[in-house]
Amino acid sequence: MLLSTTIIGWIGILLYIIIIFTYKMLAKNNEFAFIHILMATMNALWLPLPLSLYLLLNSEILIVGTIFGFVYLFMLVITMALQTGHITYIVKRNQNQSITEQQADYMMATLSNPFESLTGVFKGIWALFLGFTFWNNGEILMATLMFIFSVMLFYYLVLMLNTSVIKQVKWLSSIKPNSLIINLETLFFFIILMSYITVNI
Repeated sequence: MLLSTTIIGWIGILLYIIIIFTYKMLAKNNEFAFIHILMATMNALWLPLPLSLYLLLNSEILIVGTIFGFVYLFMLVITMALQTGHITYIVKRNQNQSITEQQADYMMATLSNPFESLTGVFKGIWALFLGFTFWNNGEILMATLMFIFSVMLFYYLVLMLNTSVIKQVKWLSSIKPNSLIINLETLFFFIILMSYITVNI
C-alpha cells in the first residue's frame, strides 16, 4: 500500500505544480471548471495518504487524526467536483441568462465557503495529531513541521467564522482568504508528507 500511495501521491504533487504554473493561462481562457476538476483529481490521489501514514507510524495517537485527514480530503474532492459541475453549467448552458449572476454567485458560495474553510480546520487537526505522533516517536523535525502547519487551523477557523456569523467581529473580518498562502501551505504540507513516506517505505 505504501508504494502505491507514494506513486499516486507524487502524481498528485505534480498535478498541483502543473495547476499553479498553468493557472493564469487556464483562467485567461475561462477554464475554471477544468481547474476545479484537476484539483478534485489531485485531492483524490491523496486519499490513501492518511491511512498510509497511520500504518507506517503505527500509533494509536494518530487514529483520530487519520479520520480528520481522510474527511478533509474527501470533502475537498466532493466540493471541487460539485463546483466543476456548477461552473460548467453556467458557462455552457446559461447563454439565455435564465440563471442570473446573483443566483450563480449564491450557488458558488454554497459550494465553497464555509465548506472549504472547514476542510482547512480538519487539515489543521490532522497536522496536530501527526505532530503529537512524530514527537512521541522521537522524530522532532517532523513533529515541529507538523505543529507549525497545525497553527493554520486558527487561520481557517477565522475564515470559517467570517463566512458563518451574521454580526461581523471587526478584527476577525479584517482577516481575508489569501490564495497564495493557502496554496503554498497546502503544497509544502503534502510535499513534506510524501517525502517522509518515500524515504520510509
